[in-house]
This record gives sequence, structure tokens and C-alpha cells, in this order.
Amino acid sequence: MGGVDASPSAPPSGPVHVIRTVLIVLAYLGLNSSLNLLNRYTLGHAGFRYPVSLTCAHLLFSLCTLAPLMLRAPYAGTHEEVVGRSWKGVAAIGTFMGVNIALNNASLLHLSLSLNQIMRASIPVICAICAVFVERQVPTPAEATGLLLVAAGVMGTVTGSNYGGDDAPRNETIGLVFCAVATVSNALMMTFSGRIMGGEKLDALRLTFYTSPVTLGLLAPVSLTMEWDRMLERLGLQAPPGQEGSFVTGSGLMLLVLLGCCNAVLYNWVHNKVILATSATTTTVLGNVKVAMLVLFSRVLFGETKDWSWQMVGGALVALGGFAMYSYAKLKAMRMKSLQAAHAAK
Repeated sequence: MGGVDASPSAPPSGPVHVIRTVLIVLAYLGLNSSLNLLNRYTLGHAGFRYPVSLTCAHLLFSLCTLAPLMLRAPYAGTHEEVVGRSWKGVAAIGTFMGVNIALNNASLLHLSLSLNQIMRASIPVICAICAVFVERQVPTPAEATGLLLVAAGVMGTVTGSNYGGDDAPRNETIGLVFCAVATVSNALMMTFSGRIMGGEKLDALRLTFYTSPVTLGLLAPVSLTMEWDRMLERLGLQAPPGQEGSFVTGSGLMLLVLLGCCNAVLYNWVHNKVILATSATTTTVLGNVKVAMLVLFSRVLFGETKDWSWQMVGGALVALGGFAMYSYAKLKAMRMKSLQAAHAAK
């Protein structure tokens, strides 16, 4: 599961801060990439084809990990007042988060990780559209051009992704739908998270802790009714004769799930740290690096991109280029706004 954005503060300067920031950024890229790769391997190659149950495990582990922190100062004794003030926003964000994580994991059953990540690169487009209606923020011409390139690149990649045999188009269509709905839900979650954290003054740690039970409450019944029996049966299977080296048994699957839970908790913490150390917009720029890393790693580890068509490659490059253009325009606009505010204060 991904982290929620926090409002950044002005970072201090100096070589120690620069080194610390670089280390945080590297940790962010590494944990984000490893979480996506681990989920892809667990759900696909290892045979743990229960995305909702995997999401529930991540949420429950995160909730149990954060609980000791939230029972200590300065959080202890404040939960009733904060939840009473912000419960509507928390419920909406928790719902969007559940749809996002569950359907994104489900899409990995039918899509390659590289194609999934290219589609997810369109999140800034949807966030910008949501911001027009929710926050009344209209993109500049440069930002709009970047958004159009992202949309065009994603469409080119998706339309060129028909590969893998007669059964692939049907399965891939399901994956594309899951990934598209998850992407929209992610954008809505980020938009409303930014609004509630700004308007309600709710910090990222509180928001993560409060939304996890909401999401878990929505997804746990789905896991119990649709996946639980099949999951227990899969965990009890032994390796077929001759497949002892490649078959992942129940203990191996549980170890993969536990590793994913630990990775998700660490990623949520580092995600908030990188936003505080840089800015939320800079974090979206780092998303370009992350997508490129995942496409490379998915080819090396899973051999996924060896079947890509030239249309898919071209679409991916256009999407990443548009994403970079949009992120640069956002950074430039923020820098100009900061300089204007500093000039007006003099």
C-alpha cells in the first residue's frame, strides 16, 4: 500500500542535509520498486492469487505496527476529537484506498508489472482534473501539454499490448479495467487526502492510521467470502513430483506475504519522509525514475518486456516524457510562486 502526502516544510540547508536527503530518496526508490516487484512475484509467479487477502494482510500489519505509536504522546487522548471532526473525509479516503490497492493488486494477476506501471503513470493527469473541480486549480499550458502527452502515451501503450496467445486479450482486458479503476481511485484518494490534511490539519501518520481500519473493514468480508477457502487450500498444497525446486509451498508463500507487509510499512514511512525532505511535487518527479527502474527490473527478473511491440515502447516513452514535462512545469510554477511570496513579504 502506498503512503499519503504531507505538506512539506522548508528544508534546512547544508551538506549533512543533502546527504540525508539523497539517502531518503534512494530508500524511497528502492522500497517502492521492491514492493511492486514483490507483489508481482507473490501474486503471479509464486501462485498466491488472492489480491484482496494480500491487501488485508498489508493493512492489518500496518495497523498493528502503528498502534503503539498512536497510543503515545502526542497522539494519546486526542483520537476521539480528531475522528469526530474528520470522519467523513477519513471514510471517503479509506474507501478510495481500498479500491485502489485491491484492484491494483488484482490487475497484477492479468498484466505485466511494466504495463501496470505505465498505466499508473497517468495518475497526475487524473489528479490535475480532480484538482480543477475540488481545489479550483487550473493547469498551465505547459502542464496541460505534459498531461496530454501522458494520456496519449498510456493509450498507445495499452492499445499495443495485445500479446501472449489466444487467451491473453481476454485476461488482459480484465487487468486493464482493474488497473484503470485503481488509477482513478488513487487519484481521488490523493486529491481528498491533500484537502483533508490541509483543511483539517490532519498529519500523514494519523491519516494512515485512521484510514487503515476503514479499508480493512471494506475488504475483509470480500477476502473471507471470495478467497479464504481457496487460499487455505493453496497454502496446504505440497510440491508436485518433479517441481520441488520451482513450486512455492505454503510456508514460502507466508514468508513472501510477511516480507511484503514489512516492505509496505517501511515504504509508507519513507514516502512521508521524502515528501518532508523535498516536496510532494518532487516526489512525482521521482516517479519517473521509479517507473523506468520497474520496467528494467521486470524485464531482467520476469522477462516481461521481451514481448513488447514498438507501439508499446513508443507509447511508454511518450508517457514518461509527458510525465517529466508536467512535473518540471509544476516545479517551475511552485518556484515562481515561492519567489513571489518572498518578494511580497519584503
